[in-house]
Amino acid sequence: MSFLTEMIIGFKTNTLVSAEKVQEKFVKSIDAQMSANSNGASKYPIVFNIIGPIVKYSTYNILGTLDMQSILRNIDANPNISGVLFNIDSGGGQVSGTAEFADFIKNMKKPTIAFTSEMQCSAAEWIASACNMKIASPFASHIGSIGTYLSFQDFSAMFEKWGAKIYEIYAPQSTEKNADIKELITGNEAPYKERLKIITDEFISTIKANYGEKLTDDGHVFKGKTYNATEALKIGLVDEIMTLEQALSKF
Repeated sequence: MSFLTEMIIGFKTNTLVSAEKVQEKFVKSIDAQMSANSNGASKYPIVFNIIGPIVKYSTYNILGTLDMQSILRNIDANPNISGVLFNIDSGGGQVSGTAEFADFIKNMKKPTIAFTSEMQCSAAEWIASACNMKIASPFASHIGSIGTYLSFQDFSAMFEKWGAKIYEIYAPQSTEKNADIKELITGNEAPYKERLKIITDEFISTIKANYGEKLTDDGHVFKGKTYNATEALKIGLVDEIMTLEQALSKF
């Protein structure tokens, strides 16, 4: 849904660009940081923005996690970079690609910090959990949302009202093809809930492994609750509360 909003705004303002242009623009922002720091210090941190909906593949105005990994490989290999601060402001996004991206960050050689000034939810929290340190701005308002959900729309009634007839013909061998969706349309949510349970079990297991004993289960954190900065610090979702500039001084 967040991606749809971005797409509509981009369409109305004529600012949609190709995936290649999105990656090129992001790389230029990283290069600008490196150029600004190369004249002063031999070692310096990089701010890596993860802002807006999280998707696996770059498209229109959004950089996908696969392209983020490609950029981070070069950053991780650069001897002049002292660490990476992930500047996160995201309500989450796709399940696909998130676990892979978080695992990549966890195995980076450079020190990593997850910093949020506002939102660090769902897929964004999964990614943040992989960082060596988690820091929130005093004004961060939504941290956590450890859980999953499915948004599904059935437009068949609307199309039928317009006079369209919808035919779905399956091969006799394909008795289980799209079975979960067909059940959902009839009102049976059980098959998809089981899928979501499997994904959420993995999500929670990863969070527990990444945080270890730092994170206290208050009875709500693994049920999808979100916390402000002070609340998140209390249960261990973040290690410290400070400004972005203070966080960068950790490197």
